[in-house]
Amino acid sequence: MILEPEVRSRLERLALHSRGRVRGLWAGGHPSVRKGESLDFADYREYTPGDDFRRIDHNLRARLGVTLVRLYEAEDELPLRVLCDVSASMGFGGKFAAVRRLAAAITYLALASGDRVTPLAVPGAQGRVLDQGRPARHVGGWPAVETWLEMLRPGGAADLTGALRLLRERAGTRGPTALVSDLLAPDWPQALDLIGSARAGGLVVHLLDSTELEPDLMGDLRLVDAETGVTLDLSTSDDAYAAYRAARDAFLADAARRARRNGLDYVLIPAGPDALDRLVGGLAAAGAVR
Repeated sequence: MILEPEVRSRLERLALHSRGRVRGLWAGGHPSVRKGESLDFADYREYTPGDDFRRIDHNLRARLGVTLVRLYEAEDELPLRVLCDVSASMGFGGKFAAVRRLAAAITYLALASGDRVTPLAVPGAQGRVLDQGRPARHVGGWPAVETWLEMLRPGGAADLTGALRLLRERAGTRGPTALVSDLLAPDWPQALDLIGSARAGGLVVHLLDSTELEPDLMGDLRLVDAETGVTLDLSTSDDAYAAYRAARDAFLADAARRARRNGLDYVLIPAGPDALDRLVGGLAAAGAVR
């Protein structure tokens, strides 16, 4: 079980908030790009044959001599894609358990609001660029999503841009993407640009292990890249740690800056027991949940 019943109950009291208007296939709770049948007045337009005569503003016609029909706001579902990075680097420390739990929490938040969620993983199994779980639109679809998340395993190298381009080719609706990743793939800047280019908003959950944020290694070391196998021999020292912290700070600042420049919410989460609480707090602070 990825999300305990008490956690799901707490998430059901929250709802994802879309910054802009959405274009969904079905009615929902977010302002739509189209006009519809709600009680909220939006605008007028000229009458054309075939329009519902009940929408004609007869008072305006009597005063101005023009025949206009009233338009009302519509509300659509939010078509959300939740993309999990399950590359080999995510198997380090507590990141893999956290990536599944955080992706599960984002998915459940959306399902509890009646939004449509498509769960995805990069890289896919057996050399595929991308794997996709069964889309769901209500909490009744949660068990199948949770089972799919439980079957994921870390391994391989993530081609984030390839996965996002494939998603763009498949996409039948315009909606945001939530990416949960350590952003240690070389193409992460282009990936954030691709998410932002859809102009549908989105979320970047930057997940790193505590030892990646503040390493505690000592002595002479040989480091091996989990995805490429490249090795690096080094001796730890105060200067080496200072250089690492400077590079870390620049990386985190660049990721946050690029995400926000693309209109995406950005949350940095250290993997650990409180990762989910940090996620909810970060989303609330960003105005992404209410």
